[in-house]
Amino acid sequence: MKGNTIISQSTPDWKRKIVLGFTFLFLFLFLLLLLGVHFPSIPYIGELGTIAMSLFSLHLVLGAVVLGLLSILIIKLGGKRQGIIAMICAIVCVIGFTIPIMKILQVAHQHNVQISWTDTLKIRIDRGKPDISKSIRYATVDGKELFMDISLPSDSNTKKRTPIVLIHGGGFVSGTRNQSPSWTKFYAERGYVVFDVDYRLASPGYVTWDKAAPDIATSIVWIGEHASEYGIDMDKLLIAGSSAGGSLALQVAYRLNNGTLAAYEPGKLYSPKAVIAVYPAQDMTTIWNEGTHFFGMDGEAFLGEYIGGSPNDNPEAYHAINIGDHIQMNTPPTLLLVGKNDHLLPYSGQVAFANLLKTNNVPYEFVSIPYNDHFFDAAPGSLGSQISRQAATDFLNKYTD
Repeated sequence: MKGNTIISQSTPDWKRKIVLGFTFLFLFLFLLLLLGVHFPSIPYIGELGTIAMSLFSLHLVLGAVVLGLLSILIIKLGGKRQGIIAMICAIVCVIGFTIPIMKILQVAHQHNVQISWTDTLKIRIDRGKPDISKSIRYATVDGKELFMDISLPSDSNTKKRTPIVLIHGGGFVSGTRNQSPSWTKFYAERGYVVFDVDYRLASPGYVTWDKAAPDIATSIVWIGEHASEYGIDMDKLLIAGSSAGGSLALQVAYRLNNGTLAAYEPGKLYSPKAVIAVYPAQDMTTIWNEGTHFFGMDGEAFLGEYIGGSPNDNPEAYHAINIGDHIQMNTPPTLLLVGKNDHLLPYSGQVAFANLLKTNNVPYEFVSIPYNDHFFDAAPGSLGSQISRQAATDFLNKYTD
């Protein structure tokens, strides 16, 4: 009897310690993320918070609710003081994470987005790799073979389809075709033929500011020469990309339009009807001067490899790739999808670029997602991703279809 009494008294204490340790560990992590969400300028903590909010916004709220329930359990297990402290912290987290969601939902409402909360809860990262079964070599240059993955829609439409050139990101130094399969799926489901292209990447001693865009232009020549094989209408050509790929999408679209870009293979070059750029690098001079940083990734370092130096070292290169220098009144309609708390690319530069488009009477849409960072579409079901897909749908309906 005496031994059994000792066991029955010690069991709740063990339970309380376990629940206490688990609850306060995650409360500490959640409070750290909350601090980063609302104070994104704090090094690393701000980046952690905004990325977590970008990809897992609803998970954060639900996780905070669970921690609140655990605080009640702590009180029932005899830890009244600790439980009350945990409860207060959990409530702060619930409110703190809900405020950004409400702000994001306001943007969703502006764009008539019907949010799927089920999709939001699905934890999937949009990360792909080349699909060899779809790969075609379109050029060989500098001893490097360049490929594209070609994705055909599944419908039986007999009309000529819309081709879209999709360009991957990676800071101009990394990445590969089919890097974002959810975007490929999005365009294919609209009936487009998706040409997801490789281009030459920069490396120490091998700059590609004068190579990457001509690679994309050359891929367009190849696509035009094989248009009949894929049943596409090159007069409907679209270009899209994210991050460095968004920069190249803008570079290629605008420079084909103003005649400052050429392919290195003979053939007809088609200018795009419209361009979609997701958190694009568009003002390289600003990126260099502001010295952006994101989890150790340095915008200045990327540009050092891509261009080979600063704007003072190579002004000709910066002029060639600064997108704003190529805006004209007949620049194709442009959709910009950006995160307002982007740590890698200055948000001020995105706003300034949108204002340039407005000043030059270029048709454009500018979608700014609050509390979201770079890579906000890395989770296909995230709120930012759902807003982006709807904005892209509306944009394409308005300017292309």
